[in-house]
Amino acid sequence: MGAIDKSDPRIAFVPEDQAATPPAGLIEHMKDRWWVTHPVEGLVFYVTRGLHSPQRNSNETITRHLRDKLYPWAEVKFIPSVFRRINPSDYA
Repeated sequence: MGAIDKSDPRIAFVPEDQAATPPAGLIEHMKDRWWVTHPVEGLVFYVTRGLHSPQRNSNETITRHLRDKLYPWAEVKFIPSVFRRINPSDYA
């Protein structure tokens, strides 16, 4: 797989300020991760089968490699705390 354009429908973004606030309901709390981010749009998620996969890792080198290979338009940023709402049926 080659580079993915930021306008590709398989890419979704969540603004950093939105991700920093815990939403109501059942949540996932991702701590101390290196994220692929867009400087304006926010955190990058890859969408497959309707699920949003966070483009992040605890290892900076792995995240930079992911960015270099798939998201050359993006930045890599350490974010200490990200929240997102989850649906348990997504994991069944």
